Amino acid sequence: MAYNTKNVSFHSWPFAGGSDTTIGVVRTGNNLTFLDMTTDSPTLNLLNQGNNLSFYLGQGPIETAVINNSFIIVSAKLNYPLLLEYDADTDTIYCSWIYLKIRDFYGVEDCLDVNERPTTLTNYHKYNLRNQGWISTIKTSCGSTVDAIDCTYTKLSKYPSNSDIWTLGKIRVATSSKYEKYDPDTLDKNSQRWMQAPRGKYIIDAFNRGASRKTESGITGLPQDAEQGNITTLCSFAGRIFYSGVQSTVSGSDANSPNYSGYVFFTQSVINNEKLSKCYQEADPTDPDISDLIDTDGGTIVIADAMKIVKVHATKSSVLVFAENGIWEIYAGDTGFKATEYQLNKIASIGITNPLAVVEADNAIFYWAKSGIYMLATDSITGRYQAQNISLATIQTFYNEIPETGKDTARGYYEALEGRVRWLFSTNTTDSNLFNRELILDTTLQAFYPLSFDNTIYQIADYVEVPTYLLASTTDTVYVGTKVVTSDAAGTDPIEVTITEYQSRAASFNFLVINEDQFSFASYSSDTFKDWGTVNYSSYLVTGYEMFGDMLRRKQVPEVVFFFKRTESGFDEDLNLENPSSCLVQAQWNWANSINSGKWGTQFQAYRLNRNYLPTGGADPFDYGEDVIITKNRLRGSGRCLSLKIESEEGKDMRILGWAVMMNGNSEP
Repeated sequence: MAYNTKNVSFHSWPFAGGSDTTIGVVRTGNNLTFLDMTTDSPTLNLLNQGNNLSFYLGQGPIETAVINNSFIIVSAKLNYPLLLEYDADTDTIYCSWIYLKIRDFYGVEDCLDVNERPTTLTNYHKYNLRNQGWISTIKTSCGSTVDAIDCTYTKLSKYPSNSDIWTLGKIRVATSSKYEKYDPDTLDKNSQRWMQAPRGKYIIDAFNRGASRKTESGITGLPQDAEQGNITTLCSFAGRIFYSGVQSTVSGSDANSPNYSGYVFFTQSVINNEKLSKCYQEADPTDPDISDLIDTDGGTIVIADAMKIVKVHATKSSVLVFAENGIWEIYAGDTGFKATEYQLNKIASIGITNPLAVVEADNAIFYWAKSGIYMLATDSITGRYQAQNISLATIQTFYNEIPETGKDTARGYYEALEGRVRWLFSTNTTDSNLFNRELILDTTLQAFYPLSFDNTIYQIADYVEVPTYLLASTTDTVYVGTKVVTSDAAGTDPIEVTITEYQSRAASFNFLVINEDQFSFASYSSDTFKDWGTVNYSSYLVTGYEMFGDMLRRKQVPEVVFFFKRTESGFDEDLNLENPSSCLVQAQWNWANSINSGKWGTQFQAYRLNRNYLPTGGADPFDYGEDVIITKNRLRGSGRCLSLKIESEEGKDMRILGWAVMMNGNSEP
């Protein structure tokens, strides 16, 4: 069965299991394939003993995070986050589920006022009292052992309220007494009876709350209270995992059931993988002695204004929360994120719907919104992120023409070695996952440029992050001085050792491509100037309109000078130049957008070798003596402004270093 690019993606797992190996995790439908990215041919070097892992991942995207050398996967169809751990010695990947745990600060709806002491005890209220710390075994002032709840009813003819704290009824019958006693009359005298008592004695499953309450307390008949939405986004930050993206729907809910749509769960500081599920404080908040929240605890952050969280992204100093109706930043002080110290700040009211188009490049975050391409950068004074539309003054018309479905499925990547942010997207309105375009932002030049490619032979599905190093093994013979060390007395069996070394690699990214039911990697590396080796393409750029500081006067440009990188490197057996260059240039005057205006000039060849070179034969290296080719070209026509269309020629290279023009202006407009 053929893959759909919607269900195909690449994810990087560096230093898996604490080894030197970077694993490439390729998701194809419901299958996960594991590749050794530190080899020359990752698709031929499968890990996990060549075995795939299969899970129901659904039709939507998955998100991943790496922490503690382990790999976590979430998706809208996975009921719980999936944990993968790698054993490099046995080349085995082990998987398990992460059941998020929280303290039950919610309790269940018992239909009582907070200070109401009922005369009958329902299971709902009994659970709440237990969750508020009311214990089942306590000695009374008479010395008998009873349930504190029942003891209260026996003495006061009423059960405790949700504002009663049982420790307010503790007494000592004698100074030498070893045990504390419980006296309902003392409780009645000390109780404030106006605010909710602390909750959270029980640690429950954050999503299967009803069943977990029964397991923890032994009390039956409680609401089902099961969350149907799933974690869809996560990130690793400050030694913790942040989980979010639940589109909350609760089965068997009651009035106390939380709505997780605006929740961000964060774990305790991860010192081992057991902490990956612990989104709660370690100390019991109902304990009279030790109930404090500490820095390394886990918990939840509620962004009540967030309609639907689609992405959490970790930066150097904070976590950015992208929702459909805005963007928030979770940050702390100079000492880092702590459960006891963090702040929440809203950055923008314009949100996103596509989490895959969010890209971090150096100290800025780029993302696609309905109204344009935005950049988040830190303010030099406050240090907090601010949003700016960077497409508005540049490519807004181009961006507006991208179908909404293409914006919703675009995928981004940062090519760090070249300083380029890249986005795959589709202009196909019937299938937005058939990527046929790429938009590139050069962060150095602050310039956008688009690319098109043929997708009839192969379909590009995602970007592939390629490590900048290889692990290469060499075998060396062991010597002592100049003598070979052998393992036998005859000296015929030399001892050899295998040494693994790092080697640098220039490539920073590939494309993940699919063809029917197979996937492979592809890159911009062919010297035939044909997509997939067979499909011709055209490269061109159109400069902005240059008015030379005066839009009223007519101008002439008698001369334009181009500077090119020479590409010719030798001759073939027929003495034709190898890897020749070409550059076709056309002048476009007076904002003309068609040749019918009569303001488009004749196209001319701007790349020319300035002198003849006679080869000595097919092996001649074409030692031209110059790496930069400079040509002067006449430019006919005139007008109030000038634009140049610069285009490559089929089958030839074109590497432009720059150009300059000489302008003459008329004295009259």
